[in-house]
Amino acid sequence: MKSMELQQTIEDLKAGDRLALSKFLTHVETSDNPMELVLKLYNKVDRATPIIGVTGFPGAGKSSLINSFISILRSKEKKIGVIAVDPSSLISGGSLLGDRTRMEQHSLDDNVFIRSLSSDGALGGISHKSFLLSLVMSTFDFDFIFVETVGIGQSESDITKLADFSILTLAPGLGDSIQAMKGGVLEIVDLILVNKSDKPESSQTFHQLKSIIDTAQATDAENIKIMITNEKDRKENTKIITHIENFVEKRLKLGKNKESHLWFVRQILYEKIEKSLADQK
Repeated sequence: MKSMELQQTIEDLKAGDRLALSKFLTHVETSDNPMELVLKLYNKVDRATPIIGVTGFPGAGKSSLINSFISILRSKEKKIGVIAVDPSSLISGGSLLGDRTRMEQHSLDDNVFIRSLSSDGALGGISHKSFLLSLVMSTFDFDFIFVETVGIGQSESDITKLADFSILTLAPGLGDSIQAMKGGVLEIVDLILVNKSDKPESSQTFHQLKSIIDTAQATDAENIKIMITNEKDRKENTKIITHIENFVEKRLKLGKNKESHLWFVRQILYEKIEKSLADQK
């Protein structure tokens, strides 16, 4: 992308042009060298929309919860962006599940932008390009961006490196709880959601997790909140949104969000340099 074309794109993005955003995301997604392109954009835009990472095990109901969160935020006239990272098809390499179908009710809303993309086989459900697309969207005129990971059960911490607020979603059942604690999630998430509260075993799962958190020795364990909800519980989901908004507002005042985004860009750059040097040996 030439300099003048990039400058025009930046102006279009600042003006809230959804078509320009969609085209730029596609350009980044298909580019052989997207890093330089994203850095140029990111360094010329002052805003950095808060990124909310939503991760968890398969079947935990992440997409349904995000759908509920969007409805609540839209009732408050907030503009929302969503990146749904789906498993990669082994044949085409494209996204497989199509999470945006679960959010179909918002597809005609001009203030909701949903982008599905593949994980490129990344173990933690997030590829480097997924991170770069998140950064691009964070420069747009959104109030919040939700990034939902594929949640394959391993290396669930990827999204927390970029997100300003990280949510671990669990479905009722002891297996997920134990696995989550083994993964050390207390050190990387800000909120644990026990979903599907309409199921009888959900209360037991909630209390088991709360007990683990209360006795944990993790550095920031006292700051971790655990809540129980389901996609249809608007009252509880409104409380969750309020908690997220308060947390993010404090972070924004401290100027930490753009700082963390740039930190990850640097990490990707270092990895590319290391790989290049290794290939030359």
